[in-house]
Amino acid sequence: MADTFRIYKGKEKVLEGSSPLTITGLTASTDVKKGTYQAVRVRDGKESAKVDIPAFRTTA
Repeated sequence: MADTFRIYKGKEKVLEGSSPLTITGLTASTDVKKGTYQAVRVRDGKESAKVDIPAFRTTA
């Protein structure tokens, strides 16, 4: 079974699927701070430790 990934914002899961994942619904041209979102890998139903997603800017 292939690994899947989940993205969390705090304790809320906002996205799950195969890599690459795209977070949608964000305001355009917005700076998002490191750690606002975290990613985990899911293998055999078990999540890895959460890893902070680096800071990024949304597209216009």
